[in-house]
Amino acid sequence: MRAAALSEFGPPDVLKEASLDLPHATGGQVRVRVRAAGVMPFDVRVRGGWTPPFIKREFPMVLGNEFAGVVDEVGEDVTGFAAGDEVLGYTVLGGYAEYLTVPADQIVRKPATMPWEVAAGFPGNGQGAHMALSTVGVHDGDTVLINAAAGGFGTFSTQLALAWGASRVIG
Repeated sequence: MRAAALSEFGPPDVLKEASLDLPHATGGQVRVRVRAAGVMPFDVRVRGGWTPPFIKREFPMVLGNEFAGVVDEVGEDVTGFAAGDEVLGYTVLGGYAEYLTVPADQIVRKPATMPWEVAAGFPGNGQGAHMALSTVGVHDGDTVLINAAAGGFGTFSTQLALAWGASRVIG
């Protein structure tokens, strides 16, 4: 399969097309044929050489946290998804490839009317906003402060806070 991969860290031009083995879904995983991938600040930082401790500094390295595509292989013990399902999801690495495997709990169904490019931009900011607001807890009538409410994370946070009952969002 083809992928946009790093063979070294550096500026944008270190991202090159590579030919990699096709992955296969194992227990609890699905394989997704990627239709679109998002570009996150995380991808840019990793490309430049910063890596958190949980990422192995091995090449070729396929970046890409956010993706949208079609399930084409389902591993054993996976329920709720089948080949042909249109999904979007989040992973640490791998979205800039034709195919990737992820745990089935890292994907959700893509709304039929949502374009692929839009779907691929949802997972990172949406998941982050959901986690942040779930951690703090938003209740009916709350006033919520969201720094940088105009960005992707802030937009999701504002919409979720209001949907969960906040009476006012400052941001």
